[in-house]
Formats: sequence, structure tokens, C-alpha cells
Amino acid sequence: MLITKSPNNTATAKLMSVPEPTEDEFNLFRKLVQKELGFEWGDDKKYLLYSRVQRRLQKNKLQTFQNYYDFIEREENKSERQYLYNAVTTTKSEFYREKKHFDFLRQNIFPELKKQASIRQHKLRFWSAGCSTGEEPYTLAFEAHDFFGASLISNGGLRILGSDVNTEVLEAAIQGAYTEEQLSSVPVVFNKRYFNLASDENNPHHLIKTEIQQLIQFRHFNLMSSKYPIATKFQLIFCRNVLYYLQPERREFLIRKLVDHLEEGGWLVLGITESGYSIDKMEKHSISIYQKI
Repeated sequence: MLITKSPNNTATAKLMSVPEPTEDEFNLFRKLVQKELGFEWGDDKKYLLYSRVQRRLQKNKLQTFQNYYDFIEREENKSERQYLYNAVTTTKSEFYREKKHFDFLRQNIFPELKKQASIRQHKLRFWSAGCSTGEEPYTLAFEAHDFFGASLISNGGLRILGSDVNTEVLEAAIQGAYTEEQLSSVPVVFNKRYFNLASDENNPHHLIKTEIQQLIQFRHFNLMSSKYPIATKFQLIFCRNVLYYLQPERREFLIRKLVDHLEEGGWLVLGITESGYSIDKMEKHSISIYQKI
């Protein structure tokens, strides 16, 4: 690392310049994320690799992407891979994203689940797979709390799993702190009911209330793992805008795993752009929503 003098003669650190990855270097990482995360990277992702990962090279005082690849391949540096995964995963999320899904949820899925719950004294178990910074599982919690009522979902009546391979977004989800802008799509009544305004004047934000936070467990794991650390069967799984990034074989793998973790009659919700799938053991409903038969 180079050291320069600032105008006031204070020593400051200047990060070394990292060259863009060569074709061979890019292909090393393309194969790695394909194997570990299931991503299908075209040539256009070369700049993504450079822009998002170069700081990890600087942090570890490495000069080329080949150096970085060799570094993360060593057993003693395996933990560095998580930083790579955090850097290259897409983390876009928002409350009530693809609102049509939540309209369908309230109008069709929740009434059926409520009927089942009253007949079978059924506990509700939902999963937000690829939950990013938490807006999706929290939206599920708002809707469920409002529809089913606190008495039905308290004492273990409802539990929601939020999972992601990216540890940075999970930390944000667990904190449950969001800006006024991020809450723009939340109905005003839910904003007042499920958030507290933080008292920090220097960092104004809204905090998810404890009664909602305690409904959700956030866990880190990779959807491409051969075995999931989940014993639960779910009545509802949201896995939206994940398949888009995967190789076709990995899409099939993931869909099979999700279906296996659904109860009979359970629901799978994919992204609106992920509607062109015919899935074994599943009946397709509108707007990329499937029910296990």
C-alpha cells in the first residue's frame, strides 16, 4: 500500500490500483460462482466482478484477480469466500415488491390457510428464500398479523424463516431499521402499527416492532447446498427473482428442493418474470403462483 502526505502533512493511505481481470481470470470466477452459487454469468458480468470485488483485493493487499483467486482457494482463507459471495449477489428488495402477489395472498391463500388452521389447529410456517435485507419476510408478517390476528399467530402460531447466502444483508434484516423512503410502499396504517420511529436525530429511521421481529428467524445458508438445514415443511414459500440468475440445471434443482419443503396443498410464489415454468406436483395459478397437489 502506498503512503502519501496530505497538504497538512498528515500521512494518509492510498489504496493501490487494481487492474481489471483478464479473460482467464474472469473465467476462474465465473466457474466458481457457477459451482458455488449457481449463477449464470455472461461476459457482461466482467465489470461487475471488477467493480464489486476490487476492494477485497485492496483489503488483502493483492495485486491481481489471479492472486485473489489463489488466496481464497487456500484452506486458511476459506472465510474470505463469504466476502466474495456478499459482493457478487444482487440484493434489491423493497416492501410490497410485486404487490399483486400480496393481493393474491390476502384474497386467496390466507383464507384457505385460515380455514385449515381452524380445522386442524395448524401452525403456520412461511419461508422467504433469498430474503435480502428483510422487506419481504416483514411484509409477510404484516399481512399475516393483520389477517389472522395476534391471538392466532402468537405463541408459535406463526413462524417465518428468512434465509440468504449474503451475510451483510442478513445483518441489516435482523436490525430491522429502514428509512422513510424505504417505507414509501408500506400502507400508512401498517407504518403506524408495526414501526417505531428511532430516537436518533442524527440517523432518522424506523424500527420494526418487537411483536413482528419475534415472528421471523433469519438464517444464513446457500440454496445451492445439497442438503438444507431445515426440518420444517412450509405452507407458503416465497422465492422471487432468484431463478433468473441461475443456470437452467440449478433452476430445476432449486425448484425441486422448494417443492420438497412444501406441505401438500402448500403454495410457492416465484417472481412475476419467472412465470413460464411447468412444475411437477404443482398446479399453476395466476401471476407465477403455484400450489402443491
